[in-house]
Amino acid sequence: MNIVIEAGAILLASALAMILHELPKSIVYILTGRHCRAGDRRRIFQFHRYIDPVGWILFLTCHAGCSKPYPYRLKEKDTNIAIGLTGFLSLGVMIMGGYALYYLKVLQLPMTAGWNPDGVLMQFTVQTSWYFIYASMVLLIVNLIPLISSDISLLIIAFSPKRLISLLKNDTVIKAILILCIVFGWISALALQGISGLDHLFHFV
Repeated sequence: MNIVIEAGAILLASALAMILHELPKSIVYILTGRHCRAGDRRRIFQFHRYIDPVGWILFLTCHAGCSKPYPYRLKEKDTNIAIGLTGFLSLGVMIMGGYALYYLKVLQLPMTAGWNPDGVLMQFTVQTSWYFIYASMVLLIVNLIPLISSDISLLIIAFSPKRLISLLKNDTVIKAILILCIVFGWISALALQGISGLDHLFHFV
């Protein structure tokens, strides 16, 4: 049962993190982009678009993965900057909001709502809440890697458009390196170090 609870928590938390990271970027794209296609305003709210199947499986099996951004048409520097910064800002808000929810609300549920601290619902809620923070930290790390679809690449292209060609040429190699880092647990280890640092910063431990 514990394995089922953990697997469900990982899948739900990582999917939610993917959606909450990518949706604000898509909204900014609609608001700032001048090359949106017909139907974009409707399609950006199809949340399944943001869940990367491979990234989802990697989250479950290797505890690290990635999301799938909306297929933007990026031709303006200001749009690239706006979307890239929104991506990092959304992850920061998700991590801070996740911490607040986890420590101030979820862990208090046995006292505030009378939940059984050893019950299945409490275990699932606690694990989902914690994995959401963790998944957000993983996405932050992954988006610092210059994949063509990452937030950092949007900023690189905005300030140095000539880098687009080299990013495209090296994208497959960078993806392969990222997958190896995920499989060998290096991304997971970095995420745990980041969470540990925040725990000490906020005096939660």
